[in-house]
Amino acid sequence: MRIPYGEADFYSLRMEGQVYVDRSDRIATFADLGKRVLFLRPRRFGKSLWLSTLAAYHDLRFADDHQRLFGDLAISRHPSPPPAHRHFVLRWDFSDIDPAPPQRGVNTGIESRSQRLANEIHRHILGSLELFLSRYREHLPVEVELSDDAFTALNRTLAAIEQTPYRLYLLIDEYDNFVNEVLTADEATYEELVTSDGPFKRLFKWVKAAMGSGNGLDRLFITGVSPLVLSDVTSGLNISKSVYLDPGLNDLCGFTGLEVRRLLEDLHAEQAAQGSAPWQVEETAVVMRDWYNGYRFAPDAEEAVYNPTLVFYFIEHLQRTGQYPGQMLDSNLAADERRLGYVARAIGAQDTVVDLVRQEQPLEVSQIFDRFKLHTLREDAERGASFLGSYLYYLGMLTLASGRTPTRNLMLVVPNEVTRGLYLERVREILVPSASQRTLDKLRNDFWRDGDLLPILDFIETTLFPTFSNRDATWANELTVKTAFMTLLWNEAAYILHSEPELDHRYADLCLLRRPDARSSELWDLLFEFKRLPLKKLKMSGEEVRALSREELMKNDLVHKALIDANSQLAAYKAALEKKLGGTLRLRSYAVVALGFERLVVQLG
Repeated sequence: MRIPYGEADFYSLRMEGQVYVDRSDRIATFADLGKRVLFLRPRRFGKSLWLSTLAAYHDLRFADDHQRLFGDLAISRHPSPPPAHRHFVLRWDFSDIDPAPPQRGVNTGIESRSQRLANEIHRHILGSLELFLSRYREHLPVEVELSDDAFTALNRTLAAIEQTPYRLYLLIDEYDNFVNEVLTADEATYEELVTSDGPFKRLFKWVKAAMGSGNGLDRLFITGVSPLVLSDVTSGLNISKSVYLDPGLNDLCGFTGLEVRRLLEDLHAEQAAQGSAPWQVEETAVVMRDWYNGYRFAPDAEEAVYNPTLVFYFIEHLQRTGQYPGQMLDSNLAADERRLGYVARAIGAQDTVVDLVRQEQPLEVSQIFDRFKLHTLREDAERGASFLGSYLYYLGMLTLASGRTPTRNLMLVVPNEVTRGLYLERVREILVPSASQRTLDKLRNDFWRDGDLLPILDFIETTLFPTFSNRDATWANELTVKTAFMTLLWNEAAYILHSEPELDHRYADLCLLRRPDARSSELWDLLFEFKRLPLKKLKMSGEEVRALSREELMKNDLVHKALIDANSQLAAYKAALEKKLGGTLRLRSYAVVALGFERLVVQLG
């Protein structure tokens, strides 16, 4: 198997015999969707490969290669495939633009970041035209002289294309890539790019005018992450037709569970034939489901899909080393964490981000909005969750749950362990001062090694509880305590975190089970049950509670009873886990009781 991890060139992938999960039948679907299409998906979700697939099918240069490229694919069996190889193809890839261009070359001495970016946009357009004219020289009746002005050069190119029997297909990949990066770091520059006569807005004005002029620009396909930037640069996305909520396209850039299992079966068979397959298909399929599945991009989609880039990241590592990757999140997705930080910090949504981890309830929205601008996003974060939920959906930080509420609202949920990890890391940054991070890292490592929870309790009491006690009254329950433990103890290299796992029709509070590849380690599987007693119920003040030792607090009748109740529940959960996992389980269980937001006591189950 040749795993195309990081490969986004359909032509190379097919010519080199790499694995291709066939989506070519959707070429016909897109032909029917119209000539101006906007398709959005989260970062690293295979959009560029799909764009490259469209390019290869329509590019007039590849007519002689059609059979090798598409002969054994679904589009060749389609009853009415669209005409192939009838277009010039021009591609802009805005991930190529540095969001913070240095002051060198044409940008030497230019202080304005927006002006430097304007120059980079022109550089990219002129560079793409230079490559275009080189590729299509023999197909153009006249030689096109490039100009220093990108728009003049574009118009000259269209004039030459008009003299041929073909038309232009413009493919814009990652249209909002560098602009989103600018947004998270420098809102003022973002506003200069997309408003008034900013360079990014001017570019899309040209695209809109060219599409409507009836000249050489015939078809337009745009990929990106969210509609936010297009909403800001155009009047309500009137440059294209958005199709990202179409249920028939739910798996266009995602893998189904059956497809992932087949990839694993093929790899295992290949490695077994070579005598080197130390992993099991069934077990590995479960791990990949927990970490990478769960995305549903249309309200009526029947099946959730896997992130294809992460699937290939995992399988490529498995093929190369025979082991699971220690870091389940591809480092190339680090920008998602920065954008989540931006949502929490700049849009004023820190409580929403924390609550998505703390409450673990779906976020209800009336619809997925396809038109919202930066100022409405910020304002709505103060009023409700509608636009904010939609924005997190586009980022891939939330996804659609199956079904609707009784009032027909949509439900947005955290899709999987990878995304949950991004939230937990962000919540930890919110709750734990940076000066305390190194101390926390040591405490975590000590706990995973020896199982002694008391130092962690001390840290929560002195560092986290002061933060909790100042928050809204809705925080005042055992979910808040569980949030602290989830945030502090999540460890992707060793554990899979299960919040509220079902165990014999009952639900444990928190369970951290070792990953299959960590079961030979001396780490423990961890099970927690949490209780919380308000100070009012204890008839004690915060000062009185803080003055007592944990041993003294555990003698309190209410605390003692709460520990007994928690241990009774733990015994049932432990029996269910032993029945389920058998000899692979190495369990330590903890009954934890919080006294207000002042103290914590613990008892081994």
